[in-house]
Amino acid sequence: MSAFDLSYCFGPSLEDNGAASWRSSAHEGGEVIRVLDATRGYSGGFSQHALNHFVAQAVLRERPAVLYVDSFEGCTVDLPRVAALLGIPVVMRLGPPAESLQALDASTTAWLRAALSSCSRLLATDERTRDLWPPSLLDPTSIEVAPSNDGPLQGLLDAPAAEYRYDYSVYEFCQRDHPLLVGMQRPGVRHFEGCSNVLDLACGVGIFLACLADEGIAAMGVERDARIAEYARGMGLQVVTADALEHLGAAKTYDGIHCSHFIEHLPVEGVQKLLELALDALEPGGVLVLVFPDPESIRSQLLGFWRDPEHVRFYHPELVMGMATAAGFLPEYSSYEDQPHRVVSFAEDPPPVTRPTASVSALEEFPADGPLDRLLGLLGLASRARLTRLEKSLANLGESLAEVSAGQVAALASLEARTDVLWDVSRTWAWNDNVTLRLRKPAR
Repeated sequence: MSAFDLSYCFGPSLEDNGAASWRSSAHEGGEVIRVLDATRGYSGGFSQHALNHFVAQAVLRERPAVLYVDSFEGCTVDLPRVAALLGIPVVMRLGPPAESLQALDASTTAWLRAALSSCSRLLATDERTRDLWPPSLLDPTSIEVAPSNDGPLQGLLDAPAAEYRYDYSVYEFCQRDHPLLVGMQRPGVRHFEGCSNVLDLACGVGIFLACLADEGIAAMGVERDARIAEYARGMGLQVVTADALEHLGAAKTYDGIHCSHFIEHLPVEGVQKLLELALDALEPGGVLVLVFPDPESIRSQLLGFWRDPEHVRFYHPELVMGMATAAGFLPEYSSYEDQPHRVVSFAEDPPPVTRPTASVSALEEFPADGPLDRLLGLLGLASRARLTRLEKSLANLGESLAEVSAGQVAALASLEARTDVLWDVSRTWAWNDNVTLRLRKPAR
């Protein structure tokens, strides 16, 4: 049978962009991915998912009958769960644990257990390796001892081919980089300081829930996609499967509600309903945090927004702020106001640049004139008349240089003015891709 080989190697980051993995090389029949050293172990939650999107993309592209994973390190733990979501059977080869299993917290242990239970078959090179995996994670008798890397695949290869169809689960795991999203979402936790009961609406795989948990803030999530919700629960998170608005309407009260990248999936009437339901679901003094794409971000408009198959429309932060105020919220913070959105006008054609026209006159030469000048020249001297001519020539040269220098200063000033306009235009690319609004329910 043919195979597509995706290899990985550990190393430091090549770029300071928050990613945990990057493609190192590609060749016919395979590719090599570099992953961060920090993804060797199991602890770290979503930050360890370095290979998920690379493997998911390869699965969609190559359409394999089975996924064979030849290691169980932090960056490969989640691959069986991703493959299971895509309908692909997984054979996993277990070696010695990459981290002390006794030192793992409850959520990490739950994650490992969910990943191992997603495997169609588990292999170990020998009985000693098999015995390193405790019954608290899996039944040791489920691990087959297979010394060769050609583990038993019979039956898996004969299984019906997976149905490859594009849905939101595929988007979630093939086009989103979880470690990168952790770095993007973690700063939002500060808005829930002091909260002890937070609801994350449309929480997806639960990345923000994990960020809250890291700070000791109790939270639960609601997610309508059953497969994604089950995946989130496999990370040790509390997530219910339900429609976000329906759950919000029947929910108990919370002291904080997080709603990230959800309102752009709704029409205006849906956003109004969300705000009304959120106000009812919050305790007096509770906080609602909305995160959504900034329509004034060029990157969002050109590069990001329409990647999501269910986005409906952009919402300007001033529009959402007005809707929230009308619903009864007190506006408390807007990242849009933190960053001035200065728009400058510029000509279609670049303004002309002043070019220096003056040139430097050559220093005149005064050859010796007559026997006396020649004699003085041999002695290293010059007559008064010759010195006078030289001084006049030097003065002319100084004036010429001053004129040229003034022309160059004017040309540089012209270039600087044009560059400043271009820089002001370029600054529009630096505007934040997302807007964060913090809204407070009145205490009375």
